[in-house]
Formats: sequence, C-alpha cells, structure tokens
Amino acid sequence: MMDVLLWLLYGATIYVTVFLLLVFLEGGELKPEAEWLGEWPSITLVIPAYNEEDSIGMTIESCLSVEYPRDKMEVIVVDDGSTDRTEERAREYEENDIVTVISQENKGKGGALNTGLENASGEYMACVDADSRIMEESLKNMVSLFDEDTAAVASAMKAYKPNNMIQKVQWFEYIVGIFTRSIMSIINAIHVTPGPLSIYRKDVLEEVGGFDEESLVEDQEICFRLQKNQWKVKSSRKGEVYTIVPQNFKELYHQRKRWYRGSIENLIKYREMMFNADYGDFGYFGLTSKVLTGVLSMMAVLIITYVTVLPIYDLLHNIYHVGLMNFISSAGSLSIGLMLEKAYWAVISMRFTSILMIATMFVVSASMAYMAAQHTEEKVLKQGVVPTFIYLAWYVLFVGFMYMIVLLEMIFDVEAKW
Repeated sequence: MMDVLLWLLYGATIYVTVFLLLVFLEGGELKPEAEWLGEWPSITLVIPAYNEEDSIGMTIESCLSVEYPRDKMEVIVVDDGSTDRTEERAREYEENDIVTVISQENKGKGGALNTGLENASGEYMACVDADSRIMEESLKNMVSLFDEDTAAVASAMKAYKPNNMIQKVQWFEYIVGIFTRSIMSIINAIHVTPGPLSIYRKDVLEEVGGFDEESLVEDQEICFRLQKNQWKVKSSRKGEVYTIVPQNFKELYHQRKRWYRGSIENLIKYREMMFNADYGDFGYFGLTSKVLTGVLSMMAVLIITYVTVLPIYDLLHNIYHVGLMNFISSAGSLSIGLMLEKAYWAVISMRFTSILMIATMFVVSASMAYMAAQHTEEKVLKQGVVPTFIYLAWYVLFVGFMYMIVLLEMIFDVEAKW
C-alpha cells in the first residue's frame, strides 16, 4: 500500500510540474508585458478596511503615489465597521480631492468591496487590501494587459519587508505563486485574483453580480465566476504589490485555514466546471491542479508520518515486551562496530525507488523555485539558505496539515470564521 501511495505522489507531482514547465518554456521566459496605452482609462481604487489603523495610511499613500493621470483616478476607502481608529486615519487623506471615505456597518470584505463597486465611477475597478503597498507603475502595467476578452488582471504579490523566519518562508511562497500564475495565464487557467491588488472591468463585475459576500475567499470566488462566464483572467509580472504577511504561526494558521476552507467550498460550488470542455484548460488543468495540491500535500503528510512513526512504534513495542532494563542492558552489550553495522544496513535497506522519488521531487521543486526567482527578478537566496530549504523541504507538509484540519472541521460541521 505504501509503495502505491509513493508512486501516486511521485507520478502526479512530476506530471503537474512538467506540464507547467513545458507551458512556461513554450510561452517564453520572462515574457515582456504589453506596451503601455496611449490614452489611460478611468480607474477606481477600492480599499476595504476593517481594523487596519496601523497600515491604512501606508496603503492610501501608495495609491496616491502611483504613476497614473489624476483626472482618471479615484480612491474609495470603505471602513467596514472598524472598532479602532481606521476611519479616523483614513479621513485624514480626504483633503485630497480624489480620496473618499465611506463608513458602514460590518458586512465583511465582500460587502465592503460591493459598496466600493456601487460608488465607483471608473471604467476599471482595482481592489486593494488595506495592508498593501502598490508600486508606482503597477496600475499602468496591469491596465495595459486588458483586451476585449479580458475581465481581470492579477498582480505580482510579494511579501512586504519579511523580518522573521515565518515571513521569509512566505516570501519564497509568494514569488513561486507569481511564477505559477504567469504560467496559468498563458493557458487561461488562473484560479485567483489576489486581494492585495487586482483590477477588473467594472461593467463585467456588475454583470456577474459583484463579489460574493458569504465567501471566505471572495478574490478566488470571483475569479471562478469570471471563468465560468467565459471571461479571461490574466496575470501581470510587473504589476507589483507588497502585502504584510502573517508574522507568527498563529496568524499564519488562521489565515491559511480560511484560505483552504474557502478553496474547498469554491471547488464544491463550481464542481461542474471540472473536466468540462466548455471551460478549456481552466476546467481540465486549473481546477484539477488545485485539487491535486490538496490531495498530494495530505498524502505527503501521511507518508512522512508513517515513515517516522513506525520505527518509533517498533522501538516502544520492543521495550514494552522485553522490559526497559533488559532492553538497555542488551543495547549496552552491543559493540560500537556492531551498532554502526546495523545503522549502515538500515540505510542501505531503504528502497532505491523511494530515495529516487524524494530526490527527484526535491530537484524539481528547486528548479521551479530557481525559475520563479528568475521570473520575478529576485535572488533565489535573498532571504537566506534556511528559509529557502524550509520552503523546499517542509512547506508542503504544512499545507497538507492545514488541509487535514480544514477537512476535519468541515466533516464535524465546525463554523467557519474569517
């Protein structure tokens, strides 16, 4: 049984990775962005904010600092019933004539975005998280990618000033995410338009009914819905935005639990799109790869747990049956040479195929990470060797662990929380 699981994990991982790499190589490494437009369309930047007093100023200032014609741009901050000084901080910027602050009772992020949509006057609507910092040329780079078949453009989301180990590992995760979205964009299989910055056609958002106010991941749900309505979603490598990422395990745990539960709920909601020819590569590969990510990561956790726990169980089992003192006595009578010989044969006895699988998957992951760094014009070891190794060797186990927690909560009908 374990051999079957190992081969399934190995085969599926290699298939997905090789497919992505072939698409990337065919699409062209570091494919240039579209040329800037001669005339810029109007755009509304909507910032949904709930208890963001520490970061709302940074976000508004970055919006005001972008290179975009001021007569074609407006900023709407929607204070979604904050209990801190978010509204007060935001209103300090209302003296700028392109900034408007709207206060409402708490409706959740989807509700705040819909309020912004109702009040937006721009041809395009950009959603900007209240803990994000937009780069100066991002709007121009993203708007230039739109054509008549495109409803949304996703940004290149990066971690803002990572300071500790957890944030540095996320930095690596985010640049790999940019690389993956760029590949998915080539085959129109993007499944999420990131909350920190994404731009939409306002009329298309209105046509499909706005954002889902019940979804835990409204940025993914709207992307699924756009794909279902046969609209294209693109990704901009140059549309950079920096977002503040969780700084400790507790924050990361709660964020990912929301993300993964929302993802499963969306996959269930849009299950009819999977393997449906009407939705092209999004149905055949985009959704399938999303499911495989969860399944394979959980399989990895089970396999690693089995390999790790079984020897410990055998040891405790032997101690229980022969007695602790007898076990220590017999172990102490072993010569050093004999102990080394036993350790040698324990290593040699590992299946060659298992070693090959682990080594191959690590090399493939490292190759993907290297190309992701090249694609995003970052240094692969920018955050150090240890965070890079943790991401390559252990991050998949964290993902699998989180998916297991989420599935258990859904099975036992535990209430979902934002």
